[in-house]
Amino acid sequence: MSKTPEELAEIQARHAENLDRLACTMTTGIQRWEKVIYPMMIAFIVLAVYGFYLIYNVTRDMNHITHNMNAMTSAVVDITETLDQKMNQMDHQMGAINIHMDKMNQNISSVPNLDKNIAQMNLAINSLNQQVVTMTDNMVQMNQSIAQMNQSVYNLNYAANRMSSHVGELNHNFSGPMSTVNSMMPWSFMPGQGSRQFYAQPPMMMPANNIQPDTSE
Repeated sequence: MSKTPEELAEIQARHAENLDRLACTMTTGIQRWEKVIYPMMIAFIVLAVYGFYLIYNVTRDMNHITHNMNAMTSAVVDITETLDQKMNQMDHQMGAINIHMDKMNQNISSVPNLDKNIAQMNLAINSLNQQVVTMTDNMVQMNQSIAQMNQSVYNLNYAANRMSSHVGELNHNFSGPMSTVNSMMPWSFMPGQGSRQFYAQPPMMMPANNIQPDTSE
C-alpha cells in the first residue's frame, strides 16, 4: 500500500520530532551527568593530592624513624659493650676481693689469741693513760714546789742583802770611835794602821717574775 506524500511528510515530521526529543533527553542526561561527574573528578583529584601528601609524610616519617632506630641501635650496642666491659671489670674486682678476703681469713686464723692480745693492749693503754695523768699531776706539783723554792731563795737573798747592809752600816758607825781609840794606842803610829775602812752597801737583787719578798722578819 503506497503512502501519500502527506503521510510521508507527517512520518518524517514525527521521526524528526522523536529525534529532537531524544536529543533533548540525551542533552539533559549529559548535563545531569556533568553536574555529578565534574565534582566527583574534582573530589578525586583532591583526594589523590591529599593521599599523595599523606604518603609523602608517612614515607618521610618512616625515614626519620629508620634513622632514629639506627641511632638507638648504635646507642644500645655501645651501652651493651660498655656494660659488658664494666661487668668484666666488676668480675675481676670481685675475684680480687674474694682473694683478699681469703688471705685475711687465713691471716686471722693464723694469729692465735688475737682477742686476748687486743684486750691486753687495751688494758696496757688504759694503764699508760693513768700513768700519764699521774705524771701530769706530779709535774704540776713539781712546778708549784719549784715556784715555792724560787720564792724561798729570793727571800733568802733579800735577807742576806739586808744583813750585809746592816753590817756595812754597823762598820761605818763603829769606824769613827774605833779610829779615835786606835789613834791613842801605841800601834797607831805604825804605818798602815788607823785608816778608816768603809763598807759599801751591797746591791739589792730584783725579784724574778714580780715575786714579792717576805718582809715579815
